[in-house]
Amino acid sequence: MLRKVSTLSIAGALIAGMLLSTPAYAAVSNGSTCTVVNKTTKVGGFTYKCVTAVKTSVVLDKTTPSKKSISYIPASAKTKNAKKYYLAADCISEASSYLKSTKELASIEAATKKALADIDVQIAAQTKASTTAAAQIEALTQQNANLETKIVEQTSLITVAETQAADLSAKIAKVTKEIEDFTAILDKSKADLKALEADTANKTKNATAITSLKTAVSKLSTAITAIKTARASSNMQLQSVNSSVNKYKSTILQLKGTIAKNSSTIDTAKNIGETVQTLNNTKVKTAKDLQDAKDEITRQKTNRDLLCVAGA
Repeated sequence: MLRKVSTLSIAGALIAGMLLSTPAYAAVSNGSTCTVVNKTTKVGGFTYKCVTAVKTSVVLDKTTPSKKSISYIPASAKTKNAKKYYLAADCISEASSYLKSTKELASIEAATKKALADIDVQIAAQTKASTTAAAQIEALTQQNANLETKIVEQTSLITVAETQAADLSAKIAKVTKEIEDFTAILDKSKADLKALEADTANKTKNATAITSLKTAVSKLSTAITAIKTARASSNMQLQSVNSSVNKYKSTILQLKGTIAKNSSTIDTAKNIGETVQTLNNTKVKTAKDLQDAKDEITRQKTNRDLLCVAGA
């Protein structure tokens, strides 16, 4: 990470004379010549070290760029005009941090350039997909509306069918009761007929009654058969209606399943647009991070120049 030092605090110290003003007893300050590299000395609680450096003209106050100051910047012995000078430890440290940051900046710029290019490729792809997604969302939304209408229609059919089923069930119950009643009458008529036919002594007397009972038994049997046939038909109708109800319910479940699937696809399609926005935000942040790194290096340079100013 780029090292950050408060420029304002350093500038304040300069104004207060803490850095620019050298105590009367200080024999060593930034820019004092020395002969042995790495030799250190302490003055007023501050440590100074003998290093090779170059004398440089710098602008400490950006509001008055014409006003120049002298700073001593650490450099290798091979650097042009490099000489041995005593420099404060914080000057050397800040200069080292600044040098490290400037070296790191090259890789940061390269990585940022690649990252921004990759983001642009993704944005282009997602933007294209977003256009397709918009049409897909519109189509699926309309389809879901149509499916909801069909669900309403199927629900209405269920209501009608269930009413029919209730009517048929009532009809079947009524017919079943009639069959039971007619069967009871038929059984009694058969029993009466059997008793009269067994009374051979009164055969002639019972002849008319026997004939009437035989006719009644025949008619009752025919009626019961007809009613049972009608009941069987009603049962078949009831089964058909119940089957229709189940079919309608199954259709509704399928329609709801399709709606849920479409809704999921719509949500995914909507996320594409959100992805584009996220990528744009990432692009802005990535570019800002690079600019922040550059600004930090500028601040470090200012701090270095302040800390390494002559006489401090």
